[in-house]
Amino acid sequence: MFEDYHIVFKERQFKKWAFKEAMGSLGEQERIKRPHVVVFPCPGQGHMNPLMEFAKRLAYRNLHVTFIVTERVKKQIIQAREGADAHVQLPNIKIETISDGLSSDCEETKDVDMIIDLLRKVGGLAFERLIERLNSQGDTVSCIVYDSLMSWIPHIANKFKVPSAFFWTQSCAVYSIYYHFYTGMVKANNEEENVRAVIEIPGLPQLCQSDMPSFLQSSNPYGSLLQLVMNQFSTISQATWILGNSFNELEMREIQYMDSLIPIRTVGPLVPSAFIEGNNPQDQDVGIHLWKAENCIEWLNTKEASTVVYVSFGSLAILSKEQIIEIAIGLRNSRHSFLWVIRPDQKNEENTNVDDFLKDFLQETIDQGLVVSWCPQMAVLNHPSVGMFVTHCGWNSTLESLCSGLPVLTFSQWSDQTTNSKYVEEVWKTGIRLNKTTHGLVGRDEVEKSIKTITESEQGVEMRKNALQWKTLAKDAMMKGGSSDKNIDWFIHEVIATIAMA
Repeated sequence: MFEDYHIVFKERQFKKWAFKEAMGSLGEQERIKRPHVVVFPCPGQGHMNPLMEFAKRLAYRNLHVTFIVTERVKKQIIQAREGADAHVQLPNIKIETISDGLSSDCEETKDVDMIIDLLRKVGGLAFERLIERLNSQGDTVSCIVYDSLMSWIPHIANKFKVPSAFFWTQSCAVYSIYYHFYTGMVKANNEEENVRAVIEIPGLPQLCQSDMPSFLQSSNPYGSLLQLVMNQFSTISQATWILGNSFNELEMREIQYMDSLIPIRTVGPLVPSAFIEGNNPQDQDVGIHLWKAENCIEWLNTKEASTVVYVSFGSLAILSKEQIIEIAIGLRNSRHSFLWVIRPDQKNEENTNVDDFLKDFLQETIDQGLVVSWCPQMAVLNHPSVGMFVTHCGWNSTLESLCSGLPVLTFSQWSDQTTNSKYVEEVWKTGIRLNKTTHGLVGRDEVEKSIKTITESEQGVEMRKNALQWKTLAKDAMMKGGSSDKNIDWFIHEVIATIAMA
């Protein structure tokens, strides 16, 4: 299966589409309509962000884009925007809503299996009806860009004879790791005692079990999620193109090796334009949020340059009360100013009374810190007063730290975060991993010591220097003529050529 895909991909890659002959300019050639690309992310903040940013890049290049959200996501967006219409103002991007089988009034659920299954069954049918409606209105769909987790999309694309693009939202290293496990080229290690055993995968540094994505570790409690991850590759051969949110300079060895197996084209880092290539200086925000962003910029404006520790663990992590307390005391003892994001949904049965602790803690540190429920992360990371980032090391946050030139402390929880942390510390050398105690907690002393390592040591100076170098390379990749910019143009030319040959 993968061999056949590689042959087809190479034929497409090396066939020289005569772009000007096939299309001319988008404004001049009347016989070919402006391409209409439908972008369908998995309904989570961390998946919608890069796909929305990719949608913007297509729209900047005069393609018409439809972005799909579910009814429950639409409700959250409306609530986050205080009742404003969910159709945010995005040039050439239309937002369409489909049912995912869950009522918009349904309580928030963390049951990923149920969400994905209903999205496939109910959302799949709703998506087909949407395509039928768009086509009947003369707004013919030219291509579907889909989140790789939704492996059922290629079947729908083939039904409508529409090409599809498999979009990988994690690193190319993780793409390679999962591919090697899916194909059996590398076997999972289920032996707890072999946790330090070396795992060799071509194009990657040496890994041990604790460096692998958590779903491949012997301690993984989420067997069904491993199956979901592996299923991403079950229909990849049906996709016309494979795209990823990374850039060649960042993962050159990984990308070059996978080119001989199942190639991926990188089109990132996908962050708002104002913070990377600058094509649209007004584009300073993704445009869709599932939580209301609080105004923390005025507070940051009162702080001196590079003095604030920014702390955020993404859109999914749930920390115990004990862990929150350890982080809080470590931040306090570091004596650095801090901005800490604690989402409203981070309260569960184990830490329902965490508000009582935080109330007292914030009163004690009123001149030192600020806690918010959500914030515009790229604006915060690029604020002059922010000097470092304490992160769960999800792929979006990892890329955003590199794009901002900030050193990081990584506090990985699950999924790809463990692998990203390995790369941050040992490959890109822009940060250090926070170590857990035998009780599974990152202690207050570890937090304090690690903050001071970055802010007060020569090692910290070197990490900041490395981060700034990656910032330059990330910007170069997205600028006109950069590696990712060329790949975006290549993708658009491919879509246009497909229309021309239809």
